[in-house]
Amino acid sequence: MRKIVAGNWKMNGTSKNLSEIKKISDEFARSKVEIIVCPPYTLLSAAKELAKNINIGAQNLHSESSGAFTGEISAEMLVDLGVTHSIIGHSERRTEHNETNQIIAFKVKTSLEQNLQTIICIGESELQKKENETLAVLRQQLFESIQGCINLREIIIAYEPIWAIGTGLTPKANEISKVHESIRENLTELCGSEASDIPILYGGSVNGSNAFEIFNVPNVNGALVGGASLSFDKFAPIIRALEDTNC
Repeated sequence: MRKIVAGNWKMNGTSKNLSEIKKISDEFARSKVEIIVCPPYTLLSAAKELAKNINIGAQNLHSESSGAFTGEISAEMLVDLGVTHSIIGHSERRTEHNETNQIIAFKVKTSLEQNLQTIICIGESELQKKENETLAVLRQQLFESIQGCINLREIIIAYEPIWAIGTGLTPKANEISKVHESIRENLTELCGSEASDIPILYGGSVNGSNAFEIFNVPNVNGALVGGASLSFDKFAPIIRALEDTNC
């Protein structure tokens, strides 16, 4: 199974932060871990020039290929820049931009049609967790986001409990295990035997201190990292932790 660490810079970083990407690229030039960094759109081109040994991804894209969509960017435009990955369905897009599962499904389809490796984010809110709805919520998000998709080999799933993002809170190892096992079962139902090759990442307050424990949980194939990915000193230990595990 592929080992993947993806860094989501969100709306952070200017040209002065590009040196962090170069440090990661140089340090892990021969790593067996697939490393993806997703900076803001303004840095994609420059990041691609610097990141000779890692992948550069986008944090979002529009479901249409072109048109009168002010402020948006298409999958084709991203590919033209040399971008190889996209993040679709992050909880911040779902909540702040009212992106429904249907909208996300359209974006996933567009991303896959352009042969972008597509990181599909799913996750439950704190209220949904308290009401024991986690597995049902994730199943619905998953089924409605990728049902009928082609290019399943280009899909990466990222489980990010919304209540854990940026809070310093993480689920217990047995909770992560239960959720990732359920995701794998749902993928098998959706995709058949190909499901075994789809990586499942964990995201939500991953850091150098807890990464090794998380990566040793069954069906965890890597991480989607937020704030820690902006700093080489914080991001590198997470990558090294994945290098040292047999997930």
